[in-house]
Amino acid sequence: MKRRILLVEDNARLAGMLQTFLESLGHEVRSLADAEGALLLLGQERIDLLVLDLKLGAMNGVELLQRVRRNPELKELPVIIMTGVFRGEGYARAAAKLGVKAYLEKPFGKEAFLEAVKGVLAPPPVKRELFSMLLDLYHSGKSGVLQLGGGTRVVLLAGEPASFSSPRFVPFLVAEGHLLRSDLEKYPLSRPGKLPLCEAGLLSYDELQEQSRLFLSRILIEAVLQNQPPQFLPDLGAIEPPLTPLCLPRLLHQAAKQGSDRFAAGSFLEKAAPLYPLRTQQYYRLANLLGLGPDEIGMLEQLGQGKKVREIFVPGGTARQAWFLDFLVRMGMVNLALEPEEDLDTGFPQKMLFNRPIEEVVEVEVQAMSFDDLVDEVSDSIDLAVGDTGMAAPLSASEIDFEQEVQRDYAAIQNKNYYEIFGLTQGNFSFASLKDSYFSKTRQYSPEKFMQLSGDTLSRAQDVLSHYANAYNTLSSVIAKERYDEMLNANVIGLAGRQDDALQARIQFQSGKVFLEMEDYNNAERALQDAYTLDAQDSQTSAYLAWSIYKNPANHGSQVALEKCRMLLSKSLQMGRSAEAFAFRGWMLLDEGRDGLAEGEFQKALKLNPQEQHALGGMRLIRERREAEKKGLFKRIFG
Repeated sequence: MKRRILLVEDNARLAGMLQTFLESLGHEVRSLADAEGALLLLGQERIDLLVLDLKLGAMNGVELLQRVRRNPELKELPVIIMTGVFRGEGYARAAAKLGVKAYLEKPFGKEAFLEAVKGVLAPPPVKRELFSMLLDLYHSGKSGVLQLGGGTRVVLLAGEPASFSSPRFVPFLVAEGHLLRSDLEKYPLSRPGKLPLCEAGLLSYDELQEQSRLFLSRILIEAVLQNQPPQFLPDLGAIEPPLTPLCLPRLLHQAAKQGSDRFAAGSFLEKAAPLYPLRTQQYYRLANLLGLGPDEIGMLEQLGQGKKVREIFVPGGTARQAWFLDFLVRMGMVNLALEPEEDLDTGFPQKMLFNRPIEEVVEVEVQAMSFDDLVDEVSDSIDLAVGDTGMAAPLSASEIDFEQEVQRDYAAIQNKNYYEIFGLTQGNFSFASLKDSYFSKTRQYSPEKFMQLSGDTLSRAQDVLSHYANAYNTLSSVIAKERYDEMLNANVIGLAGRQDDALQARIQFQSGKVFLEMEDYNNAERALQDAYTLDAQDSQTSAYLAWSIYKNPANHGSQVALEKCRMLLSKSLQMGRSAEAFAFRGWMLLDEGRDGLAEGEFQKALKLNPQEQHALGGMRLIRERREAEKKGLFKRIFG
């Protein structure tokens, strides 16, 4: 369809190229070099699309855009921005608030420009709320592509966001400090997509996945808040790696929370106050997928008690609770009825609700193992290690096949500490000898030989390599080695036997605490994440991992990281009340300016441990703030 396009660009060469290109697509193009003329033309002629450079003459593009949006007749005019000066995700977000459909940073390619023009001029789909569409796609489990503004495509697999392609991703990385523009110029990408960033060594694969997930979450929340007209195509097409799946119910909850300040609580309450909220089956199906705070869970616990909406709300909290109840209704988790009724049954067995135990877990009594049982277990292990056929005498290396080597190595690592596995001691240890021994032992475990193994022998080969890797990683890290030596010298139970995940978890946990004391938050997070991966049921590990993520400057401003911290602290307190977890949660509340709630958490921490340093520091800061407020008040009263 032929459209009328106004191109405002003061670079004559670029303007001529773009005009020729747009006209070749069948559009009618008016080209101007100044904002004043553009404003005059927009008031006289019907224009379907404004393509605007931000750096112009007397009146710049930003001012022109503001004047366009103040004109009621031009308020909905589609706009594509081109700029070589105002770079970064922050500018793109600000422009999006002024209704800009695409934000292109110079230099941009022909394909990016074409995709932006097509995306803006595409026939408007049937008007539908994006929130509802995403929820329907989630419940139906459909796969396909969601087209968003600015040429962004989001791939949905079984109803959940799983990947994307967007010209805004690289500017986002630059704005967030994960990429340098100079590096992009020095190491140009070999092909389109996200993986070439890793191929060029500009990002690690883990960083790419983390930032991709953060970007995907951000653009979807932004689209929901702007209620961008949704366009869903059931054909998947090409999927750009890496996959970065998101939990859609949790994402919709974050979007609703960010948009709560725009929610019309008064009109909602007027309609809902006399009604009874009833829980549906969706309430139970989605409960463990949402990252809810204590206030929200406290409100949910009052549902189903025959109370009206007006009876559930606490004084002063109506606006916040109103949008949350509206969110539950939109998600299909709660129905508002005229009469009190019984809640619907879950329809399926459920151990946890909102990731909290529904009832106390019955502790299983562990039977003591007799000496005879222990002998039987050890003898079985020896049989498996040595093999079905006994060895009358030690064999030379040339007489042992690979399966026998595996059995021999498996038997050799039993009852040895990490030094002994490599033929070393604490006294003669050196990194060079560790490295030589490690590579000497692992060299024989080639992929070709692994392919020959099966069954128990393959399992033992994997165990052997896992032991070698754990031992090498521990001894090659200065901090981890120090923690291991402390445990070894203290004769910690378990060090004399086979090394296992619990030992590794303890080493990584102690290392993480040392890194925290050194304020090396990157290594602290990495070590504590390793400890958590090995032992996710340790409450202290969960608490300290949350604190390392929260303190790591690399995570500042990340809503995903903040939600993870809250989840880990809640999990820690569910598994066992610790002073540290209460203190860490107190500091998070304190940083949010919620001093009253923070003080309550610090008091809980000090009740468990009167010497907890984080809690003492938090209480000291609260007292200082209150003293400062008092002095300020006295000064205002008495001059």
